[in-house]
Amino acid sequence: MATRQSELIEILGQMADELPDPDWVALVDNDGLIVSCIPETPVVGQDQISAMTAASIIMAERVLDEIDGGQTRFTSIAGSNRQMLSVVLSRDRVLAIGLGPEVPAQATFASMTRWVPEILKVLNKSFVTS
Repeated sequence: MATRQSELIEILGQMADELPDPDWVALVDNDGLIVSCIPETPVVGQDQISAMTAASIIMAERVLDEIDGGQTRFTSIAGSNRQMLSVVLSRDRVLAIGLGPEVPAQATFASMTRWVPEILKVLNKSFVTS
């Protein structure tokens, strides 16, 4: 029997397969907790991924508020060793993607266009146990 978690893991795995060598693809909730993550043990710990995803969204919201920029859609933070893209999926879910420093963030957009609707469909799906 399929569960929400198993379906999310499958979708995130398929998305990761299409991305240019991701370090992780994680779904984070509004409490800053990892809902699902590929791989299960990423190169950066899940606690760090969830904390930095929350921090990047908080920072973006603050900046956008100051410049009257509207609601946050995504953040991209790039360093010399790694970068993280945080994409707001809904009021209570963020997709966090870790990439190498040489990968252009826009290289993820085609895959996200394909898989984000699938993620949202699973999140909105009713899973009933008997």
